[in-house]
Amino acid sequence: MEYKAYLKQNGEGCDYTIGCAQTVISIDAQNILEAKQKLYQKIKEEYSCEIDFCEIYEINQIVLCDLGEIFTENLELENQRVEEHERKEFERLKAKFGTF
Repeated sequence: MEYKAYLKQNGEGCDYTIGCAQTVISIDAQNILEAKQKLYQKIKEEYSCEIDFCEIYEINQIVLCDLGEIFTENLELENQRVEEHERKEFERLKAKFGTF
């Protein structure tokens, strides 16, 4: 089973606006108790700062999101908006100056 642990150190870290004092780590374990033990061991070994808060989440399903799809969709909408604006401008200029 895969688990995720959210760790927050005491204070805000280097810059409160970007959350330096926060992290999410993955833990592979057979059950929640083993995940908790592994988390505690990892904190002892790898985190010299004072951890103020931690939570463990059991992950039943992981879905990778295609961010390119979002950006492609946004780009298509922006292109449509620009084209519509340019067509309106073209029609306005055509009405003003006529065709040659």
